[in-house]
Amino acid sequence: MTDEPGKDLAPRQPQPQPPAPQVDPEQLRQFQEFQRFQEYQRYQEATGQAPQAPKQPGGKRWWLVVLGSGIFWRALFFLLVVFSAVWAYNHFFGVDDPGDIAQDSGGVTGAAQGLSAPAGLQGTVGMFYKHVSFADTTRACTLFLRDDTRQKFANAQGASDCAAAVKTLKSKVTSVDKYQQVMFPPDMLKTPTTTKVTIDSCALTVEGGPRLGTFVVEKINAGWVITDWSESTCG
Repeated sequence: MTDEPGKDLAPRQPQPQPPAPQVDPEQLRQFQEFQRFQEYQRYQEATGQAPQAPKQPGGKRWWLVVLGSGIFWRALFFLLVVFSAVWAYNHFFGVDDPGDIAQDSGGVTGAAQGLSAPAGLQGTVGMFYKHVSFADTTRACTLFLRDDTRQKFANAQGASDCAAAVKTLKSKVTSVDKYQQVMFPPDMLKTPTTTKVTIDSCALTVEGGPRLGTFVVEKINAGWVITDWSESTCG
C-alpha cells in the first residue's frame, strides 16, 4: 500500500514570536511633548507669530541709555544727599573758614589761619576752645600768628610746645559738648570798630573745662588771628 503524500509528516508547530520591546512611559511622554513643541513652532512660523529677538540699541547714544537708567538717577540722588549733608555740617558746626592766610611779618616760621570774626562760636576764640575740646592741635595752634605767642601759651601750661599744651588742656575737659559751646557776652558779638580786640575768658561762660586765658586778636587782611596771649586773673 502506498501511503498518501504528506501523511507521514507531523503537523507544524507555530513559531514563537520575539517579545515586544518595552517602552519607558517617561521617555514616551517626553518624546510626545517634543513633537507637540515642534508642531507649535511650525504653527507660529506659518502664522507669523514666531517670537523675535529683542532689538538692540544700535545707534542709540550711550548717554541716552544712561539718562534712562534708574540706577543712574538713584546714584545721583544719593550723591546730592551726601553733598548736602556735608555742606550743612560744615556750615552749622564750624569747619574753619581761614579766609586769607595771615603771614607772620616778623619772619617766624608758620602761618596763622584767620577767621572771619574775633569772638563767637565761629570766631577765633570760640574755635580755639572747640579745637582744644577735640585735642585738634594743628587747628588750635595755627590760630596763633607767631611762634613766640604759641610758646608763651605752652609755657603757661607747663608744656614743651603749643601742641603739647592743647593735649594737656584736653585732659582737663570733662564735657566736650559743653566746653565747645562757650557763651560770649553780647558786646563781643558785635562787629568790632577796631582791628584789634582783647577777649578775656573771665567774661565768658565756660562749662565742662578750664578757661584758656586772655587773647589779643587782630584783623590781618581778611582774618582775625591771635597776636598775643596771657593768663587770666580768674584762672
